Amino acid sequence: MQNPMLSLLQGSQSQNNIMMQAVGAMMRGESPQAFMQNLAKSNPQLQGLDLNNLNQTAEQLYQKNGQDINDAKSKISQFISGIK
Repeated sequence: MQNPMLSLLQGSQSQNNIMMQAVGAMMRGESPQAFMQNLAKSNPQLQGLDLNNLNQTAEQLYQKNGQDINDAKSKISQFISGIK
């Protein structure tokens, strides 16, 4: 299953590159909202999404695509644990 939020960015940047940028932003103490808002500046696919309420937006995208958000959260946690 593909991540609905990252699938919006398909073709614009590599998904691994975006994940590494996200990890870097986290390490700098940047909020997830600020990271996504900055990412949206160069990725018009993200414009129009409520980037101030990322949990709700992610839940809506996952539900729309018939995917389980809890599965995605688990995979993200595993990814982050793997780079520590």
